[in-house]
Amino acid sequence: MVAGRKVLTRTQSQAQTREDLLDAAERLFFAQGCHATSITTIAAEAGRTIGALYSNFDNKEALCLEVIQRALSRELAKLTPALMAAPEDDQERLAVLSNWWARSSSNTALLTLGAEYLITVFRHGAQRGTTAQTLERIIASGRILLEEFIPGDIPRSGPRVDAAVRAIAATGAGLSIGSASGIVTAEESAELLSDTISLWIQRLRDSVSRSAPADA
Repeated sequence: MVAGRKVLTRTQSQAQTREDLLDAAERLFFAQGCHATSITTIAAEAGRTIGALYSNFDNKEALCLEVIQRALSRELAKLTPALMAAPEDDQERLAVLSNWWARSSSNTALLTLGAEYLITVFRHGAQRGTTAQTLERIIASGRILLEEFIPGDIPRSGPRVDAAVRAIAATGAGLSIGSASGIVTAEESAELLSDTISLWIQRLRDSVSRSAPADA
């Protein structure tokens, strides 16, 4: 006797539909980009209707953003346990970050899709507000990551730390595009990011030293 198929609740069914659409969109976006992929093609790939797609996502750009966010979350999920398992030595922890960045930078499909999405959004502003919020969350994640390398005697907040976080995030974004376009290799990108983090950590140390009161 064939076992009956498990009946999903309405909530589970909606969640499954959303995941199917995201999986299909990711395959297609990674293979041919967002612009060249139609809503109709995504729905067909997922085995869902166009109506189901629009009931989950406002438009193709919103779907693309969620695909990118999900892929980035997967990449970050690989880094967290590696950092937790790393020794306390700054250089060894920086090496863990560098190795992770080199592997992530090899994901040219994700990097290219991210660059395409940003160009589209900033040229046609319907998604600009949502994208700005996403970028702020990425920067906030970068701050948490940077705090792993800031010595205990350096304040975790303030304009200098803000400048460091944004500079490192901007450098990472530029290196991502550089890797995707072949300007730098993944290994070169990782080394440059590591150097940038080390430079800003040293700047933060120097700023604390300059602001400390001189001994009487």
